[in-house]
Amino acid sequence: MAPDYHRNNLLTPWSNPAEPQIKFPIKPFEQLLIQLGWTNPQAWLNHWNKRGGISLKKACWPSAIGKDWIWGLALPFLTLLEGYLDKNGQSLVGISGLPGCGKTSLGFWLEAVAQELEWPVVVISLDDFYWPAPELDRRMQGNPWGVPRALPGSHDLDLMTRTLDIWFKSGRLHTPKFDKALRSGRGDRCGWRHAKPKVLVIEGWFLGCSPYKLNKTGTFMDESFSPPLNRSELAYRHIVKEELKSYLAIWERFETMWQLRALDPSYTRNWKADQESTMQRDRGICLDSEALEGFVRMILAAVPQACLDATPADVMVNLNRARQLMWVGQKGSQVSASSESAIG
Repeated sequence: MAPDYHRNNLLTPWSNPAEPQIKFPIKPFEQLLIQLGWTNPQAWLNHWNKRGGISLKKACWPSAIGKDWIWGLALPFLTLLEGYLDKNGQSLVGISGLPGCGKTSLGFWLEAVAQELEWPVVVISLDDFYWPAPELDRRMQGNPWGVPRALPGSHDLDLMTRTLDIWFKSGRLHTPKFDKALRSGRGDRCGWRHAKPKVLVIEGWFLGCSPYKLNKTGTFMDESFSPPLNRSELAYRHIVKEELKSYLAIWERFETMWQLRALDPSYTRNWKADQESTMQRDRGICLDSEALEGFVRMILAAVPQACLDATPADVMVNLNRARQLMWVGQKGSQVSASSESAIG
């Protein structure tokens, strides 16, 4: 008798018909579950449905979150974390993805679920290690996009290294916190966080990205920009490249990394605008239109997209403009979403 994936009228990736919000192909997703230790999809469904399934800490998601995010990303990521809790010692896990793609929302939900399940899991951002305001301003001075943060070089990597050293040795985590709403949206540190997690998740937009080869003019392969990169942008790319070298020792400490990848990098313009609208609604402050455009231009121009795509992630999640999951699976087995039949 075939497994009853449609039991209790709950639509899942394996229902017939499938959950209509799910667009990603089923085969690479199943292969990912096998890699995570679950060879039987029904057993995996039962495991999480006993804990609430798609309703688990539902209030902690943005109202527009799709069920594809829960089935295809959130619950598999929880499965990953649960596996690390059974291992000896601490585990460092990364989430990479362009600004506004949903990393922060995912991290907020993961922490809420971890607290409910009494799991020693903490989620922070690479951004929490931004320099304090005076040093941050000094280091960002002169960048051609006028951004107050976010570029490689804006983080205190010595502090981050010491923080991870202490955590790996003692289990005690003491991390700074950064509030992007302070200083009229320029941001500043706003205190410290203390915890004793067994698993630490860090998210960041260029997490895992390595230095890249540029030609003498500062371009990379067959890039195309409108308007074209100007001389200041091309020159500053060499600075960014050198700064990225300082992050490599940090990247090497991650046990695994998942990447949320935009099918078109231009999507970050809409995503970042949504992010700023939320900031305005919740905090009464956001980047003005000129600053927002400079930020988006920096994201698209500072680091070649091909280099971000080459991030050595173990799992890839492809997102369309509406942030729908179009492909989920191990990065080494990735195929084009357009070349493989999607379910639904």
